[in-house]
Amino acid sequence: MKHLKIFENFIKEAVIAPYDFNGSVNMIRYMDNVTLEDLSRIFSPMEVEFVDAEYFTSKLQTKKEIELVPVGMSPLLGGIKWGAHNIYTDKMYICIDEEAFLNSLNGPNKNKVLDLLEEILRHESVHKQQAERRPGVMIRNLERSPREPKRYFSSTDEIMAYADSFIFQCRKRGLSDDQILDTLKNGDKVSWIQKVYSDMDFETQKRFKKYVYQYLTGGVVF
Repeated sequence: MKHLKIFENFIKEAVIAPYDFNGSVNMIRYMDNVTLEDLSRIFSPMEVEFVDAEYFTSKLQTKKEIELVPVGMSPLLGGIKWGAHNIYTDKMYICIDEEAFLNSLNGPNKNKVLDLLEEILRHESVHKQQAERRPGVMIRNLERSPREPKRYFSSTDEIMAYADSFIFQCRKRGLSDDQILDTLKNGDKVSWIQKVYSDMDFETQKRFKKYVYQYLTGGVVF
């Protein structure tokens, strides 16, 4: 790969491969009249649940976690509000507005909503594995929120998960791996994620670029 020398000074650190949700998402993509029962049947074996904000909140344990739940937040797209891995249940939750979400899965914006769903699921599966690889360590991801952007986006765990999300977005736009690395070298902004990290401190930017490079060049742990 032509960009090897650009990143050769980065310390080698294997990143965590997200779970592969593509097959499950495509089952929904080609299904008519999708229901919550369909979603449960397909995704429950992967420890994914589709829930409302009240249920999501009921599975939290600390005051800080509960305070940070963005109950009044508008959906990101098609009824999807947010995703999160819960360390207490070890499940990945997709918080939804049920009516809007099901309408979107049975409407003209279905493919865009499913692309977002797959991106969020990949992101949360990285967090799930981060927690599982550190038994006995209390993970505080649920006590960080985009409402506190510096603290949230500079977390090493979030940087890794967002590096994969960034690559996923770029590939959906048709960029090759070399073109993705070009954006890091040239500073071209092709994703809101890249814009966020370009405004962070030098060390956070460096770690984000390193993780992107590691994902693209095979420094991945399965």
